[in-house]
Amino acid sequence: MTSNVPVITIDGLSASGKGTVANRISRELKWNLLDSGLLYRVVAFIAIKNDLQYESVEEIAELVERKVQIEYSTTGIQANSPKDPYKLRSSLVVMVVSDSLQRKTVHWNGEDVTSIVRGNEISRGAALVAASRSIRSVLVPKQREQRIEPGLVADGRDMGTVIFPDAQLKVFLEASLETRTRRRMAQLGAANTQDSFHRVLQSLEDRDERDSLRDVAPAVPASDAIRLDSSDLSVEDTVEFVMREARKRKIIQ
Repeated sequence: MTSNVPVITIDGLSASGKGTVANRISRELKWNLLDSGLLYRVVAFIAIKNDLQYESVEEIAELVERKVQIEYSTTGIQANSPKDPYKLRSSLVVMVVSDSLQRKTVHWNGEDVTSIVRGNEISRGAALVAASRSIRSVLVPKQREQRIEPGLVADGRDMGTVIFPDAQLKVFLEASLETRTRRRMAQLGAANTQDSFHRVLQSLEDRDERDSLRDVAPAVPASDAIRLDSSDLSVEDTVEFVMREARKRKIIQ
């Protein structure tokens, strides 16, 4: 797989800052953005809407492959289905519109369901479907389709190892578990208590283990990735580091 369209991949574990950094870089370069995690959340949401258990990975994979079309727009992610719920399983036509302006919104039949898709229940489902070889194989070409001019910044866990192995620049963001816990607490607006800290820390630790040790596309650095510990770096510092590396490789001016 080769392409003249440049790609910068930003991989890392949960709360490593990869999404924020990728977003900033794509905005600065005016490149397209692939938030791979959001796609898995949408798949988990669609599974719920079709009364499928997260463990029914083959059924979910078939649903996504045969009845989900992904196109690119500036309006966020949208999913549509027939009005008649009895026809949902047999004649479902879902359209997921990927975000190219970093809005990361999700709509289902015109209703904004972003908060649901970003919620804890969907987060659990996204982790389960992301571990499925069948579902990942269906989503690989859908993600690679986003490699369009003028360039792509892709964030996830396997962007540099599986989806874009020929990317011109690969960065794997790291940070201490304590730092990532504080970042996740800030994202969630969680109470700054010892109990909340330990609860979020344990959740991240469990997710790290699942993501790093899973058989399918584990969250590990590509052999040619730059590993960057951002524990003591600001977002601006991290973005500037990636931009400098991109200039060194003459990916950007």
